[in-house]
Amino acid sequence: MKSIKLLIGSVLFLVLLPITSTFAQAQLKTYYLGEVTITSDTIENKDYQLTIDQVMAEKPELNIVKRGGFAWEPIINGYSDGQIAVVIDGMRVFGACTDKMDPATSYLEPINLESFDVLRSSDAQEFGTSLGGSINASMKYPNFDGETHFGIQNFYSTNTNGYDGNIFLEKSSEKFGVRYSGAYRKHQSYTDGNGELVLYTQYQRQNHTLTSGYKLSENETLTAMLMFDQGKNIGYPALPMDVSSATGIMGNIGYKKHNDQAKFQHLEAKVYYNFIEHIMDDTNRENVAIRMDMPGRSNTFGAWAKLGRKTEKHQFSLKIDAFANHLFADMTMYSPTGGKDMYMITWGDIQRYSIATFLKDTWKLDDRLEWENSIRIEANSINLSNELARKQFETLNYTVDGPISQLGGTFSSAFNYHLTESITSSFGIDYTHRLPTASELYGYYLFNARDRFDYIGNPDLDTEKAFDFIFNLEYNSDGWVFGMSARKVFINDYIVGIVQEDLLPMTIGALGVKKYMNVGKANSSHLNIYGSKLISNWLKYGIHLSFDNGTIEELHSSMPYMQPLTVKQNIQLQLKNFAFGVEYVYNSGMSTPAEELGELPTSSYHLFNLQGEYALDLNKGELKFIGAVQNIFDAYYIDPFAWNEIPSSGRNIKLGINYNF
Repeated sequence: MKSIKLLIGSVLFLVLLPITSTFAQAQLKTYYLGEVTITSDTIENKDYQLTIDQVMAEKPELNIVKRGGFAWEPIINGYSDGQIAVVIDGMRVFGACTDKMDPATSYLEPINLESFDVLRSSDAQEFGTSLGGSINASMKYPNFDGETHFGIQNFYSTNTNGYDGNIFLEKSSEKFGVRYSGAYRKHQSYTDGNGELVLYTQYQRQNHTLTSGYKLSENETLTAMLMFDQGKNIGYPALPMDVSSATGIMGNIGYKKHNDQAKFQHLEAKVYYNFIEHIMDDTNRENVAIRMDMPGRSNTFGAWAKLGRKTEKHQFSLKIDAFANHLFADMTMYSPTGGKDMYMITWGDIQRYSIATFLKDTWKLDDRLEWENSIRIEANSINLSNELARKQFETLNYTVDGPISQLGGTFSSAFNYHLTESITSSFGIDYTHRLPTASELYGYYLFNARDRFDYIGNPDLDTEKAFDFIFNLEYNSDGWVFGMSARKVFINDYIVGIVQEDLLPMTIGALGVKKYMNVGKANSSHLNIYGSKLISNWLKYGIHLSFDNGTIEELHSSMPYMQPLTVKQNIQLQLKNFAFGVEYVYNSGMSTPAEELGELPTSSYHLFNLQGEYALDLNKGELKFIGAVQNIFDAYYIDPFAWNEIPSSGRNIKLGINYNF
């Protein structure tokens, strides 16, 4: 009841905001206070001041896990890590940190991106077998318009004395085009809402990306992409260590052909390689009992091909993809007395090979009803190939004498129904076999700072199986949009760490050792309700409400990362060259945390943000002056998914200038 009252009060507060002005009749642009449009998956308007972490935090389909001020981990409906798939420009990318400090998304910059999609059900399964869904980030390529495009942005943040700058240059002809984009960011540690400095939240990073395209013919295009990203001096206050360097190098070559007269109208293929190196150490930490280094590396080589065919009744696609991923990580503990150092391999040359086939057909049964079916079958072979790492595993009473082969995949079936011109609905089911990750199979004493346990892998793990029921409903007419989505997931053989009383921890201060095991049943429920009203061609109001709930039956515990009641409201207005937005966020706090897994209760909080910008048309291009105030009232709050009660940033004023043509 308290939450409902707060929701009603918030709506009234925002609706009754006094607004008087002379209004432009130009088409309304969609500005959200989060500085990036969230009504679509496209990175729009050459507005790249946000970090990729902040872009993800703005998306209602995503939640994020914070371990500091950088490299936030995306989660979809409470599912994370190996339970979701992340694809960057068609490439499978795997982080090189055993402690999940470098999710694949952390190597992205918004200025590189054409789109950033959060996908579920059959759309998600094209990119990998997953319980939660997939993230598909597509790079921006030149558009062969024969023009030159240029843009530059510079911003200053008061809270961190921080700088964000980026630039892009694109040049193309009718047959060839090339685009460079780059970004540089440097921030000191932030202060929270109580004015206290949150140590080890600093970071700096640079990113350089080159994309190009060449038209072989009117219907054929050859593309290439090369990206270099490097983070330095990255603090993680929720963890006992920081990162001195995180480097990602990614590249691919693609081919695309579209011919309406061919039997298969669309053909697309890509070959790729990416390398990640992550150097974790505690050089800048004080009062450390034993100094440690924990470097990790990830190499992935892959390729895929996709065919598409469309007829009057059917839209069919077939995709075959394969990749090989190699992981290595070790740890050295330096003796404080000058004695012998301790050395341990945590990812022992883990070699994984995967090949998958994805089929999808959308059958138009009549003018209002479509039946969509898809299937993905994925075969994995994974091996612990380092001899020392194998001997380490023998101390856990395992004999690792060859690769493990497993079969996973998913089947989806859904109906899309247009009840009227204004009302659409979809409902369906998914059945998924999710393959265990490399850490779940072969990780060796991986310290988890959230529950303070060392984790070990289990080569005997079975796949996670899940039934997933989905229902969506939307009304869209006369400027009104109202919709809801509901999802229920039933899981068997849920994978989670279980305490091993007979094993002693390696990490100083750890509470014990957990081993990944299949523990039986778990289930989760998810509800999203959203709406918006185009009040006039200069004013728009939007609201989004979300809530998750989940249980691990065997542990009598909540599932981790379940979203407490969260309500986001925003108003945007456009007055000639001036755009303004205000956002209000309410979070009810984590009241039923998964304490078995280290989650802690958090308090409810209210946030207010605002942003404004003024656009000036020049003889060539457009100049924008942009200002934003994040956390206007300097509220002290802890994000429900932040590890170890790390408080979020207090008030931050951001000022910048943007020029592009």
